[in-house]
Amino acid sequence: MGVNGRMILEIGCGEYKVYGQSLGLDIRKTTKTDIVADARILPFEDGVFDLIFSSHSIEHISHREVRSTLAEWIRVLRPGGGIEIICPDLRARAAIFAARPTWDGVMKIYGDQDYPENSHLSGYSYGLLKEILISLGIGRIKRIIRGYKGIPFIPNSLHLVGEKKGLSQRRVETRRKSS
Repeated sequence: MGVNGRMILEIGCGEYKVYGQSLGLDIRKTTKTDIVADARILPFEDGVFDLIFSSHSIEHISHREVRSTLAEWIRVLRPGGGIEIICPDLRARAAIFAARPTWDGVMKIYGDQDYPENSHLSGYSYGLLKEILISLGIGRIKRIIRGYKGIPFIPNSLHLVGEKKGLSQRRVETRRKSS
């Protein structure tokens, strides 16, 4: 399974895949799930995937387990492979809720809670998530901002892309540190 010869894993795909020919992994069986598994313990060998994509899944992992979970995702990513994570931006959601408290705002912070695994157990800001990814060997991290309801300075979601450092990247960084 792959897209243009690339092996892509979509973690927490639910009922929708962004990459049609990707391997969809979810905690529950859906029409798009190829593998039913816990995202904290992936049933794959090291360095298998070219891209790890996860949209609105990481917030369902406890803040106590997020570092080890992301380390697991990165373990199955090949050096030079990409990681893309989309999740609620807790700072933006909290600000929106503080300005206008609604039940929809509560749901956006804590999850739909329409089945047991669909509760938010953690929240992230760009700085917090970037810090974890850097500590786990992800570089070239970029943030993609799409405005909330057309307001460009309020992010709709926290959206990060990065790259697992490969041998060549590590050599360049080592040279920079030596200089």
